[in-house]
Amino acid sequence: MTPSHDRIYERARCYDIAFGFRDVAAECDALVAMATQHLGRTPSSVLELAAGPARHTIEFARRGLAATALDAVPAMLEYASARASREGVSLQVACADMIDFTLPRRFDLVVLLMDSASYLLDNDAVLQHLDCVARHLVPGGVYVIEMSHPRDAFGVGASNNTHWTSEADGLQVTMCWGQVGDAFDPVTQIDEVTVTMDWSSAGDSGRVVERARQRRFTANEVDALVRANGAFEVVAWGGLLVPPLPFDNAPAARRMIPVLRAT
Repeated sequence: MTPSHDRIYERARCYDIAFGFRDVAAECDALVAMATQHLGRTPSSVLELAAGPARHTIEFARRGLAATALDAVPAMLEYASARASREGVSLQVACADMIDFTLPRRFDLVVLLMDSASYLLDNDAVLQHLDCVARHLVPGGVYVIEMSHPRDAFGVGASNNTHWTSEADGLQVTMCWGQVGDAFDPVTQIDEVTVTMDWSSAGDSGRVVERARQRRFTANEVDALVRANGAFEVVAWGGLLVPPLPFDNAPAARRMIPVLRAT
């Protein structure tokens, strides 16, 4: 099983509220545009890996795509399924590890968002993951990966806010992703990341503090791993989904988004 902050992810509703600030509809527009450009047609099917609350998958399904959400945490899939049902959306879910899964169909588009690729801690895991994704894409299918900007690995800036509070439906959630003193190994490029989640409502409150390892990637590493895998070509790089920005050192380019096409 790919290691992650599982106790945080088990609090599915809290996690969903914490990350509810994302403009899911606009991000899905951007992902469909990327897929259309490099696939040569509008995608009709999509697989979201490490989908969590699956807001993007639900939005894709609402638009008529055959959409599947894959996650290793059952609580997330239960939450996503319940949300999709409330919204009258047909959603397929699969409980599996993103480096080793088997689904009964292939997809036009696969996405891995929110820096979930950082849980692929060594090159073998990355290559196995790419093999698995390739098996689930149609010929020429597109794989979009949203990763941390390399400036965060080198300590030359902070691309994203790591401490914030969100609130919805009477539940307030405060997240702190990383803390002072978390160890970074420059040899392996792995952070020991401490995540703190606090929540409170009229009838419930609590805290989860959990540490897990996350890998920091560079663009050259990603390119080399894709070449070594041999199942994809890198066809584009992005610096942000919304608004679409080029991948460079500009402060507004807060992400590294390689766009891969199955060969």
